[in-house]
Amino acid sequence: MKNILARGGIEFLAVFLGIGLSFYVEQWQSDNEQKDLLVKDCQNILTDVDEDIFTINKIIDSNNIILKACDNIQSIITSDEVIVVDSIILDLNKLTYPTFFGITRSYKLSYSTGRLNLYANEKLVKEISKLYDHFYERLDINSNIYDQVGLKFLDQYVDKHIGYAIRGYDYDSNEIIDFFTNKLFINELITFSGRVNGYLQRLNETKEQLVIVKELLIDYLAAQNKSEVIN
Repeated sequence: MKNILARGGIEFLAVFLGIGLSFYVEQWQSDNEQKDLLVKDCQNILTDVDEDIFTINKIIDSNNIILKACDNIQSIITSDEVIVVDSIILDLNKLTYPTFFGITRSYKLSYSTGRLNLYANEKLVKEISKLYDHFYERLDINSNIYDQVGLKFLDQYVDKHIGYAIRGYDYDSNEIIDFFTNKLFINELITFSGRVNGYLQRLNETKEQLVIVKELLIDYLAAQNKSEVIN
């Protein structure tokens, strides 16, 4: 009787250990699969980040040109010298309101699966989350505000009153000078210029975070590749 009970206990223990070992192996395989998928996620995020760095640099350059044009116009119309209308129109033609909206598809996919939070290191997760959940969202808000200010100043105000002159049609210099020296135009220009300057600050902050994330992703992927070679 004792032998039967002992044999039964051993068989039960063997089954229990077998089930536990099987579960452990499955979990280990699942974790490795998720980590492999995370590597692909990070490669895709790095591709997006590289593209966004290229794009944001172009947007920064464009807005620096716009800010300089605003300064030139303001300097001309507030000086004691004779106003050269053509010079102002030349700078007015440089005024647009280019905005940046980052690529978020790869981050959203990785985040939605939970892989990023579960399997990446804490610093990488923190900086990636800051980029997409703070800097990009903040920049989106500022981009929309910039669009509204630019539309109001350039499309609904300047173009409405002197669009013909900007497009190269004949104009009366005195009428154009009166428009440029009007307090309303000066105030609108200052408001627009201030928005450009503020938007540039947000762009540069976001670019800095993009570079931080890029460097962390490169380091992370290099470490994963090194680990695979060792294994």
